[in-house]
Amino acid sequence: MIECTHVYKRYKTGVNALYDINLRIDQGEFVYIIGPTGSGKSTMIKLLDGEEVPTKGTVKVVGIDVGKLRHSKVPIYRRNIGVVFQEFRLIETKTVFENIAYALEVINMNKDVIRRRVRAVMNLVGLDDKGNAFPHQLSGGQQQRVAIARAIANRPKVLIADEPTGNLDPAMSDEIIGLLEKINSAYGTTIIMVTHDQNVVNKHLKRTIALEHGQIISDSKEGGYVRRDQ
Repeated sequence: MIECTHVYKRYKTGVNALYDINLRIDQGEFVYIIGPTGSGKSTMIKLLDGEEVPTKGTVKVVGIDVGKLRHSKVPIYRRNIGVVFQEFRLIETKTVFENIAYALEVINMNKDVIRRRVRAVMNLVGLDDKGNAFPHQLSGGQQQRVAIARAIANRPKVLIADEPTGNLDPAMSDEIIGLLEKINSAYGTTIIMVTHDQNVVNKHLKRTIALEHGQIISDSKEGGYVRRDQ
């Protein structure tokens, strides 16, 4: 599903972000990628979604060598990838239904299919009664649920959740993790959750890959992690 082989990333500024990353994530896995600020987590996401290409090595996602994609092919490739951000990034002037539908309209999906898909994902994330609400009328947890619904509406093979609990309290964080687990189970979606929240990682045990200074320092199948300096 996802294979990184001897991946290095050096930016034009001279910053070395990743060093010799070797990693395999199988279809249907739920994996945390953790590490402090500057550890390379954001660069890893950018390599997976085609925003950046490796300086050396190969990054393959769903059998596609992402680093060799033509620029014009990246939007098509990204249909395989759903991304959820900490900031929600909802369109404030659109309703919940419209926010989710928009992700499908931009890829020219049939309107009848869009309606069915939107209703299905709203049901999955527990927002059946919020279709006509606007983002400002929702709690932070509900807004994150909308963002997740939008990301999975096209049924991507991979869902990347970038600090999805960063703006939420512990109880709401637990709900969001439960929702991601539900998506992982219901759709078989491969989930990569990038986080620095050790409480979440240690409470909801999953395979945990720890980055530090651009290198993988730990890959625990059992889950849970305590930084060496603690």
